[in-house]
Amino acid sequence: MITSYTSPSEITLQHRITEHVFNRFGIDSSNTNQIIENTTLTEINPDFLVDVLNVFCNYEDVDINLFSKYPVPVIVDYLTRSHKYYMEKILPEIGQSIAILLSNYPKSHPLLEILYKFYFKYKVDLQEHFNEEEETLFLYANSLYKAIFFKKEISFFIEFLQKNSIDDFVEEHSDTVENLSDIMNVLLQYEPPKTNKSSFRILLEKLKNFEYDLNIHAFIEDKVLITKLYDLEQNIKLEVNN
Repeated sequence: MITSYTSPSEITLQHRITEHVFNRFGIDSSNTNQIIENTTLTEINPDFLVDVLNVFCNYEDVDINLFSKYPVPVIVDYLTRSHKYYMEKILPEIGQSIAILLSNYPKSHPLLEILYKFYFKYKVDLQEHFNEEEETLFLYANSLYKAIFFKKEISFFIEFLQKNSIDDFVEEHSDTVENLSDIMNVLLQYEPPKTNKSSFRILLEKLKNFEYDLNIHAFIEDKVLITKLYDLEQNIKLEVNN
């Protein structure tokens, strides 16, 4: 069990995938200081970071109420950091792995067109998806939080909630994980290149880890953030009615 008194180096030694969590928070995963020490002079909530790390170590047994105690801005900050990390770190690494893999296949091999089309389309679609979330859902989430806890923009939300709801976002929300599963299934239909089987294995591992990360991201967004926004909307409506 990870605690705030565990060091990043201890954690990543046992659970390599947690390195990605430390990276998005700007913490050196080889650091031997305790998490509480690494976050002392930052805006990072050490308890939230510990909970995220524990989820990454055992996502299957995650408690849906685990993050309910954290305020909306903390959750939005994590999701925003993840968006940036995916686009600036994870996807470029996947693109590089695709290029290395395909260099070991003949130019006529069908995987060339399949993988390149997948990568460039997925990258564009994911960026559009993230932009939409940040410009609509996350902006709305932080504004709603301020309206409740700092009594700001209450008049705006009274009018806004008469015409809109978090339901509007949920209905239009698209899945970012499904395409990764599809491309992994396509890859598995082909034999690894005879000249370099490791490049095939590395790409599959990167895609699998990204899928795992995105599933946790979706859980925190859909089950935690959206649920909290529903509750905040109800609080405003009760305040207005009273």
